[in-house]
Amino acid sequence: MTMVGCSEPSDAPTTPNIPPLAYVRYINAVPDTLNTTVRFIDQVEYSPMTFVNVAFRALGQGNYQPTAAGSRKFRVFTADAVNFSAAGNTTVLVDTTITFEAGKYYTLLHSGFARAGASPRQRIVVLNDVFPTVTGANIALRAIHQAFGVGAVDLHAAPSATATLSSATRLVPNFAEAAVSPYVTAAVGPLAAAVTAPGAFTALVAAAAPAGTAGTTSVDPIGGSTIGGSIITAIAYPASPANSAGARFAAPGIVYYLDKQPPRTTP
Repeated sequence: MTMVGCSEPSDAPTTPNIPPLAYVRYINAVPDTLNTTVRFIDQVEYSPMTFVNVAFRALGQGNYQPTAAGSRKFRVFTADAVNFSAAGNTTVLVDTTITFEAGKYYTLLHSGFARAGASPRQRIVVLNDVFPTVTGANIALRAIHQAFGVGAVDLHAAPSATATLSSATRLVPNFAEAAVSPYVTAAVGPLAAAVTAPGAFTALVAAAAPAGTAGTTSVDPIGGSTIGGSIITAIAYPASPANSAGARFAAPGIVYYLDKQPPRTTP
């Protein structure tokens, strides 16, 4: 009797063993040091690999990155101006472990100052990004006060960066340094965030939000203040200190980050 054995062909499809994933992004809000690089050092698989050479006020490449959930250890380094590989990592700014829950979205906000004697000291602030439900006629906007040294401010929503603020909507009164506002719903349309001293109407800094681009049945929309369903974070930053070694900004500023794209247009 002849017995014939068979084995699965080497080119047969396989099913990857994907672990539960969280979604993580990194924003560099440290104004007085070099660009930064984030490296997860506990495992290579299912770790973000694109938060490299991130400038002050910038978002790590790719926005939210899928990350294996659970207790994760990572470090933030100053970025070598020539060698952006792991060998180029030099000074460790942060060495920490954070637990990420599967299915949740997180912003790693690198906040504070790196230079000796400056306050508050640089650290990672972990934001659990819970997105609100937004109808097609509205957007949602959240604000973060990182303009250390300015003190508490009022945050206004105006139709343009040069609009008269006495008739604008005061979104967040007496907004403290390091505070994070809840998401506020607003109607779609031109929008600018303006920061004033408490009770005042003279802008210390103002900036228009990106308008966005409407989608079609073949092209996805790009989020912005005029595109319903967009969810946006605005961060107020200080000017760069005189001793800054990284990206330099002569004045305070407001930068917008798209948290969630508007829904696609269906045929």
